[in-house]
Amino acid sequence: MTISSLGYRGEGIARVDGVPVFVKGALPGERVRAHVVLVKKDFAAAKLLEVFSPSPERTAPACPLFGKCGGCDLMHLSYAAQLRFKREAVRDALRKIAHLEPDIADCVPSDDVLGCRNKLSLPVRKGKEGRAEVGLFAYNSHRVVPASDCPLQTRRVRDLMPALHRFAERFSPYDEEKGSGELRHFVVRDYGGVLGVTFVMTMFAPVRVLAAAKECGLAVDELWINVNRGRNNVILGRETRLVAGERHVCDIAVGGRTLPVETHPNAFYQVNGNIAAKLYEAVRSVAEEVKPRLIVDAYSGGGLMTALLSDCAERVVGIEIEPSAVAGADMLMARAGIKNVRNILGDCSAELPRLVRECGKESLIVLDPPRSGCSEEVTSAVDASGASHVVYVSCDPSTLARDLSRMPSYSVRSVRPFDMFPQTCHVETMVVLRRNQDKNTLK
Repeated sequence: MTISSLGYRGEGIARVDGVPVFVKGALPGERVRAHVVLVKKDFAAAKLLEVFSPSPERTAPACPLFGKCGGCDLMHLSYAAQLRFKREAVRDALRKIAHLEPDIADCVPSDDVLGCRNKLSLPVRKGKEGRAEVGLFAYNSHRVVPASDCPLQTRRVRDLMPALHRFAERFSPYDEEKGSGELRHFVVRDYGGVLGVTFVMTMFAPVRVLAAAKECGLAVDELWINVNRGRNNVILGRETRLVAGERHVCDIAVGGRTLPVETHPNAFYQVNGNIAAKLYEAVRSVAEEVKPRLIVDAYSGGGLMTALLSDCAERVVGIEIEPSAVAGADMLMARAGIKNVRNILGDCSAELPRLVRECGKESLIVLDPPRSGCSEEVTSAVDASGASHVVYVSCDPSTLARDLSRMPSYSVRSVRPFDMFPQTCHVETMVVLRRNQDKNTLK
């Protein structure tokens, strides 16, 4: 069969008798041999067996687990082609879901396409003979592919992985079917000079954890235990405690400023610091152009964006549901000497409808929701607000398009993708909206 295009998850798509066949690992223009493994009413899926005519955009993957691990979708595709794919993915979602045809800027590239991620989540599961398997989930499943390295991570994170495997041998691995076992996940973060590990466990056992960490030579700056007893797929539970080291304050340089950010496992930070800085600077440039009196930063996380925007308006309000993130944001403002920011602890669905009553024409709303997008309560509140402009930062083109369609009082002024996640099909997008009756244009 001949591959004609790429699907939104990076699968090659061929058409056989008019039916789309998804072939993971195949690229447009390639003639391939594939074995059909799934047939549905409207599509089929096939396993790639052989490539007869490779695409000129095909490249050798930088990881031996590519095709087994579900982390990377596009490592076999040249980086220039990855950027084009992501731009078209955004265009396609806006056209099909929101019925919008705006100009899409070229995808802003990451300076590094390997070694660019500062966070790694490693599931620990019960494998053969009851032994712990540490690695990454296989594509479209919860089967762990054992991994002792990941070239997407920073060097400090990669060097830590063998010690994490040794640590896992000292605890019973989590059994997802039975909900039993002690150790569920490792979450590693490299804050740029500060390395932290969170052990996600079903119980709080600091004495055993510290002893095992010492035996395994786990040399990090912060050791945390997060307790998650839930029968769910959520990585972190609500209880997180520091058991070794101390909370650090990292200086994050962005937008010509250096901001003191306190570390915490539950707080949200972008996984690619280089491209995050470019994204934040782009959002800030909009605020500088609009010159609002009030900025509302919804889904504000640890307050980095809120702080960066603080000198662009008389008053800035952040809304965040995670208590530790709000506490960190408050400390950030205090350390940075920022006086005009108020951080609200609460759900945006409840807080934003109340807050938009304060939004006059000279207001800017920044939305940076999780992958699931905004609730209807949020989009309805924004649409009914008096804010002249909205900046929507999204990590999922489909939910972005859905949410834009729910805000008809605004028109799209610009769309710019950012490659926050090289080697994967995921893309970060910044959309600038202007209220329809406002005829002023952005430069």
